[in-house]
Amino acid sequence: MTASTSNRRRHVPLGARLEAAERIRAGALAPGDAARDLGVDRAEVERWVASDERPVYIADVIASPEERRLARRAEALVALIALSDELIRRLNGRLAAECNKFGRFAQEAPAP
Repeated sequence: MTASTSNRRRHVPLGARLEAAERIRAGALAPGDAARDLGVDRAEVERWVASDERPVYIADVIASPEERRLARRAEALVALIALSDELIRRLNGRLAAECNKFGRFAQEAPAP
């Protein structure tokens, strides 16, 4: 007696589940897209994301505490640089918009 194919959950290897969950947590993949790509229900993908399972990297296991601390600082600095870059882009856009307004205003003003 075997279960029908429609009643069986599709087996997704642990590595694929962890990778999908990490990409979803990082915002690089939507849960619906992951479910479609892996052939499972969205609810199952959401269970993966909600679980405490995380990939373990060799570098994390063998790195010294100082190396891990420096890696965390480097990641924080990268995040700050990205935030600063976005802020500079926005401020530059606002400045350019104001300069364009001022330039149009100066051209429309009557000459003395």
